[in-house]
Amino acid sequence: MKTKRFLSTLSLIINLLIVFLTFDAVSYYFRADIVREATDEVISAWICMRYFTTLSNIFVAIAAAVLVIIYIKNAASDSYDIPKWAITLKYVATVSVSVTFLTVVLFLSPITALGGKGYFSLFENNAFVLHFLTPVLAIISFIFFDGSDEIPFKSTFLTVIPTIIYSFVYIPMVAIAKVWPDFYWFTFGGHYYVAPIVAVVMYAFTYGIGVIEWHLRRKATESQ
Repeated sequence: MKTKRFLSTLSLIINLLIVFLTFDAVSYYFRADIVREATDEVISAWICMRYFTTLSNIFVAIAAAVLVIIYIKNAASDSYDIPKWAITLKYVATVSVSVTFLTVVLFLSPITALGGKGYFSLFENNAFVLHFLTPVLAIISFIFFDGSDEIPFKSTFLTVIPTIIYSFVYIPMVAIAKVWPDFYWFTFGGHYYVAPIVAVVMYAFTYGIGVIEWHLRRKATESQ
């Protein structure tokens, strides 16, 4: 019982942090006194909603807020039960921000470094929260602290849905309508024919992350 209380308290604290950090980071773009540069365009106000980074962070903040509400209700009734749908929602959202984090670490930061801006330039200021801090907090809380119920393996397939939905918007806007710049460099400088191939790679990449995090959570919960 003490272990469950301790884990629930840690989960509550981390998920609260995710909610507040995300709200602060996203609201940053809507401040009238701020003009930020990223790649070749200004990110301000609703333009930030073009980015999977922003959307995935909002998604995980919503999932975290759901857990916070459940923990508060549980505290009032001296319970530790968390609905499986709430854990599954946090799982899918965590994989989404993991895609953001690893895409920056493994792909975008090396490209940025080759362009002379420095590998860690995408982790500076507000981007530190969205590209690193919130994703890492989400991963830690999901694997170790967000309840102890096992998630069915079939739920791993749900993790690809956000990436698929985003690709159905990003690819047409970049490669067909050409009203967005390729800020994720998925066409490698305007080679639009590779976009479908990159999309499939990203689907596999997302699913791989989902399976790894599912496995890590199962191992962690078995030892609790």
